[in-house]
Amino acid sequence: MSIIGAEDEDFENDLADSADDKCQHFDSIDVLKKRPTHLLVFMQHVILQFDPAPLLCYLHADIVKNLNARDTKKQFPEFYNNFLEKGAILRVSMPSSLAFELDRTRPELLSDDTQRRYAADVQKFQTAEVAKQLEDFKQKRMMGMTLCEEQVMDVENHYPTDRVPLEMKEKSVAENLLEKMYDSQLTFVPDEDKCQAIFSAVAAYMKHLEVKNRAGDSKKSKRGFPWIK
Repeated sequence: MSIIGAEDEDFENDLADSADDKCQHFDSIDVLKKRPTHLLVFMQHVILQFDPAPLLCYLHADIVKNLNARDTKKQFPEFYNNFLEKGAILRVSMPSSLAFELDRTRPELLSDDTQRRYAADVQKFQTAEVAKQLEDFKQKRMMGMTLCEEQVMDVENHYPTDRVPLEMKEKSVAENLLEKMYDSQLTFVPDEDKCQAIFSAVAAYMKHLEVKNRAGDSKKSKRGFPWIK
């Protein structure tokens, strides 16, 4: 029988902490938004524990604010319909001054510079909530209370080769995870309309990261997010 003292327990805890600390993709949303598997795991946590609209809006605003002039004029009204319009299922909070301007001006009539600036302003307004959600995820993950850790480790422990580089591995794992999430989406969000809106937004952003949505790759699943090529 082995006896583990307090110092040994501290040492083991330090090892566990160090192992988790190596996964730096959860350090900030700016890093996380480019890593499909890690982002999907975080998204799943947010969908189950919080209102996912701020996170989804943040990610899609990041795309819209970087579009060229032509695409911005074409796509900002759809971004408005999904996240800013008063009746939008995924409506988010925004600065009162911005809400006032959008109430008095049709979004398609705004200049492309103004549209990109509004997208950036809306994104910035979601930052605090997204940071809070990410911090909650990190704390829960350290306690072993988050889902899909095996998928994260599958990517983290992958040894890149010419045949299977890390990017290919990560997209493959993300595609499988997205398929599982899509198949069980109503267990995440019982309301069908809200569920459809959330998972359309998730799938659309994953498409931006070149992750295929095999289970729901249809016109319906991509509706409302035409800025995703």
